[in-house]
Parts: sequence; C-alpha cells; structure tokens
Amino acid sequence: MPRIREGERYREGKLLGIEVGIPEYAPADLGVIGFKIKFYDTLDNKIGEIGSDVKHARISQAKFELMDFGCGSFSFVLDDEPPFDLTFRTRVDIHLYFDEVAWFTGFVQDIPQPGERKPFVFEGFGFFEQLDWVQVDADYQSEEVSDIVKDIIENTVAPNTQIIYNAAKIEATGYTVEDADFYLIKAKDAIQQLADIAQGFEFGVDNVREFYFRPIDTDTKYELWTGKQFQYLNIEENPHTVRNRLYVKVGLIQGEGFGYIKEGSNCIGSVEDAVSIATYGVREDVISAPDVLNVDDALQWAAQILAEVKDPKIKAKVVNVLFDKTRTKIDSVGKARITGHEGSEYELKIEKVAYSISSKGILGSLELKS
Repeated sequence: MPRIREGERYREGKLLGIEVGIPEYAPADLGVIGFKIKFYDTLDNKIGEIGSDVKHARISQAKFELMDFGCGSFSFVLDDEPPFDLTFRTRVDIHLYFDEVAWFTGFVQDIPQPGERKPFVFEGFGFFEQLDWVQVDADYQSEEVSDIVKDIIENTVAPNTQIIYNAAKIEATGYTVEDADFYLIKAKDAIQQLADIAQGFEFGVDNVREFYFRPIDTDTKYELWTGKQFQYLNIEENPHTVRNRLYVKVGLIQGEGFGYIKEGSNCIGSVEDAVSIATYGVREDVISAPDVLNVDDALQWAAQILAEVKDPKIKAKVVNVLFDKTRTKIDSVGKARITGHEGSEYELKIEKVAYSISSKGILGSLELKS
C-alpha cells in the first residue's frame, strides 16, 4: 500500500492556473519597475538576457513559482524570436526589480517547434526536478541522516545534474539510521525517506542551484492584510483526511526479535495520537515503510507521517498579491500571518508563491497550509 501522502508529490508540469485577476490598483510602468531574465548554457556561460529594458524579443508575459522545495515551474512568452539560441536545459535566471540576485532559477524544458507562429512560449522547471533523473544504489549502516544525504548529493546527484553540492547547506539531524538499503531508487525519493525519518526536515534546490537539507522553518516571516498587500482570500478546512492510528508494514515477513504484532506478518507495530483520537474518534490506516529495514527506523518514519495526518488540513489561497507596492520578495519559507475580512487571522505555512509579470504589473498568489 502506498504511503498516505504519496499522491501529493509535486512533479514536473506546466505552470497552469495562476490566478491574478484584474488588479484594482494603478499598475506601475514595467520599464520603471524593471526585470531581467538572464540565460546560460550548460557550462554556465551567459548567452544573453532579455527584459523590460531590452527592445529585442520583448517579453509580453512571464510566470514563475517558488515552492516549499525551492524553484518550481516557470514560463515566458516572447513576441518575437530571441536573438540567441534558447534550447533544452538552457538555464533561466529571473531577476525582479533589477535585483542582482536571481529570485528564481530553472531550466528550459519545452520550446516552440519549427513552423510555429509567434508569440513563442517557453516553459521549464526548477532544478529540483533533476533529482528524479538519477538513481541511488547504496547501503548505509549506522550513519547520521545528513551524512547519507551528503554522500548522495556529492557522489550521485551533483556529478550527473546541474545541481550544486554545498555541504554547509545540509544540516545535521541528530538521528542515526541503523540500516538503509537503497537499490535503484530515485534520488528525490531516497532523500524524502531520509527527511521523514529525521522528522521535521525539508529539502530542495534554491535560487542559486544549491541543494539544501534543513529543519522546517516554522517562524512567521510575513504579515499580509486584505486590501493592503492582497485583494482576495479563500480558506478551506478538510477533516476527512484525519488519521490518528497507523499500522506500519515493512516489505519482509517478520519473525522473533522484530517487534511483530502477529508472527509471520510484515506488520511491525503501530503509532497513534491520543489527543486526535479523543477529538475525532479512531481513524485507522495502514502504511508501508520505505527502504529501511530496521524496526526502530521504520517506526520513527511512521511517527512523522502521523504528525502530518492527525489533524484536519487547513488550506488558504491569497489572490492578487500586489508585489509592486513593496517590491519585496516573498519566499516559500516559514509561515505567513494572513488577516482576512473582519479581522480573521491565520498563521499558515507557505507552500507556494506564484509570480506573474505582465502589462498589469507584477502580481501573484500564495498557497498556504496548516
């Protein structure tokens, strides 16, 4: 049986459904606001740039997403052919308000085909997606989680992708994995399992292409008010996903000494949350542990899954964020305090920030969750 949240993984995809609507404020002149998109080949040689201050191949629209795993999807529309070659794996750095540091970096994956008429649409994704391109085949015994992650990134991921290894951005977890066997498993999936075992850790690829593995930031980073920084707010709560007692299975049939529930079964134990059970009643499910053979490691992993599903999920979408008013980057790190109509207040984790550049100015939306 797949793990509970397996279907929620973000995958490579086109940037669709970003709702920016019609702004109710006077948009600034893009030439004054300023933005640049810089392009690099796979050897990191700059091949050109286009933006609001460049006349050739003017951009009529650009969109990009910052996700809880780093840079997500992006797209841009050119009114004419670019004066340089834009092809697969061309690196794209997006600088808003002429910031020297890119707000987003990704690589081109979809290009116009020969014979297509203008305007020309280019689409791509952040370098996080390249973690799906390489397979991990390694065993680890009695190693700290971060040391395993460092080995995977340094020796498997970095040599075969455009992702950069920076040991300083892979933080220690304080948890030692007794026995982990990864056999031809995608690097993204292997690291996800390690993050779950460590509990409270996240990973991704940032706006300078460096891989990170760090504790989830729970600090409130931003405060937004309806009618001031944004225009619309939608809140949803879903109690149907609550699960508060999880039975944990592993791939091998267990015998004596493995803490089995039933001899000859592959169920090694269960985890539960008493407060959630008292509030919502018993809601059980069965989960299958990943490629971790040690019972203690598997139960540690299950405790992290339980923490994510024991309470109802609250989701919020903030629409028409007026970036032009502050010209300040909102990143997908930490939480945002949102004040809605009539003073209703929520503190939620930022899951996605979508930016949209057009003749209306620079607008966007936020997706948040509990």
